Amino acid sequence: MSNERGRRAEIAGDGTGPPETPPKNELLAKIPPHELASFMEHVTDVSIAVKEVLFEEKDVLDRVYFPLNSMISLVNVMDDGTLIEVMTVGREGFIGFALLNNVSTARYKGVVQIGGRFLSVPVAAFLTAIETLPEMRRHLRHYAQFASEVAAQGVACNSVHNVEQRLARWLLITADAIGSNTFDITQEFLSQMLAVRRPGVTVAMGALGRRALLSHRYGKVTLLDVQGLKQTSCECYRRIQEKAIEL
Repeated sequence: MSNERGRRAEIAGDGTGPPETPPKNELLAKIPPHELASFMEHVTDVSIAVKEVLFEEKDVLDRVYFPLNSMISLVNVMDDGTLIEVMTVGREGFIGFALLNNVSTARYKGVVQIGGRFLSVPVAAFLTAIETLPEMRRHLRHYAQFASEVAAQGVACNSVHNVEQRLARWLLITADAIGSNTFDITQEFLSQMLAVRRPGVTVAMGALGRRALLSHRYGKVTLLDVQGLKQTSCECYRRIQEKAIEL
């Protein structure tokens, strides 16, 4: 991430030091207390707004982010400017897993999709942690493997499943990622993330709304019938959940 974008993101935080423990990030919650305490000495609790760009493709990463009640989309930017979502990261994981393979530059563009709180740590402190904290290193590597499998599942989903199924999957994953069934999202943004034209998203949202599976008004979505959405979604949501349990 460029230093300019890094400063802009950090301004949103209170800068008062480590946040409360235990963290709301599910990945960090798995770290043994003695290792977590060492790591948290370098962590800052920040709030970042929706649509904030954390880094562009090929930026040198200077911070690692652990979402708390927020979500980030990693997107591939095509030559014509089209955005194709690769995967999302919420409270189950972290952004910066390329660093585990000694890759210091961003492979994709990172955009805050659901604004909220993050734990932010400088890359230097993160690299020291994965060298000196074995349990933390193990859990982070497990998550990186999970992330690659989720990205591959997403490619398959976009290839064979219809817009309504993909939309249901995406909404369920988002709710899981932030721990809430209500969140702000626009149809324009959904069309970019699902790689479909906006009218297709409008039709799919309308169909789900008529079946009382969700409500959507003024850019806010509320999932009314999670079980119904699971039945509407393709098999990909179930497979991703099964992989998450293995973490």
